[in-house]
Amino acid sequence: MLFNRSYRPHVRSQCRCLTEPMNNGVLTNSIQPELPIKKTGSRDGKLQSSVNEKLALIQQLKQRSQQATASTLVHPIATPVERSTRLIDERMYQASVEARQALSEKLSEANMYASVLEAKLEECYEDLEVAMSYMKKVSREFGTTSRLAESTAAAVRFGVDKEDAVEKLVKLSDRLAQLEQAVQSVRDSFSARVPQRVPVTWVGVASEVRLVGDFDEWTRGVELSASEIDFDGSIRTFEAVVPLLPGCYRVKFMVDGQWRLAPEWPTENDSMGETNNLLLVS
Repeated sequence: MLFNRSYRPHVRSQCRCLTEPMNNGVLTNSIQPELPIKKTGSRDGKLQSSVNEKLALIQQLKQRSQQATASTLVHPIATPVERSTRLIDERMYQASVEARQALSEKLSEANMYASVLEAKLEECYEDLEVAMSYMKKVSREFGTTSRLAESTAAAVRFGVDKEDAVEKLVKLSDRLAQLEQAVQSVRDSFSARVPQRVPVTWVGVASEVRLVGDFDEWTRGVELSASEIDFDGSIRTFEAVVPLLPGCYRVKFMVDGQWRLAPEWPTENDSMGETNNLLLVS
């Protein structure tokens, strides 16, 4: 085996130094082993400085917060009376916001109901225009029929030509039959535009009952008036007379803010799966 001659003295020297006696139990400076020294870079120093600055800033903010809290507790503005005043102001502001929202909802419902009334009023105007046009035609027809009746009466009275008189009577009869048929058809069509007075009754325990339905596009509905307390002192009878056009309506009862169905009325499910009562008006 080959050995490195240059390395042997170093090993011996190191071993010799370790075997030398200690001075009062401590190695002398000449024989103490040299430890490697870690060098700290500039980056670590900057990081430590930044951390110290942030800690100092947090401490300053904490002191300022404590001072502000103490000044708030001691300052005359934060007296119990003024605190209660602020609390009352906040409650009043919240109440005003809620009242404004409620008024906004009611205004929206009123606008929708006004739109429904405008549509119904426009339909009434159209019906009046049609009725006026028809009355003009009927007036002209009655004038023609009246002249024909006078001519027929003269022919019968004077007896100039019996066959001509009979022919005029037949024409008058046919014309009167046609006029009667036309008036009857128009009367039937207009009767469908005349509201019918429909009585509605709801019996139960409640303080407020309304009938709501598609007769006014589910907007306002009709409020039912309550009679005297019946039965055991809690059940009441609510009644109303609702003017409705002939047809079929989907309705519900709004009882103290909750939807209710009349069990004795027929029901139907709409496209959204909601169950409604059916109100038939003939």
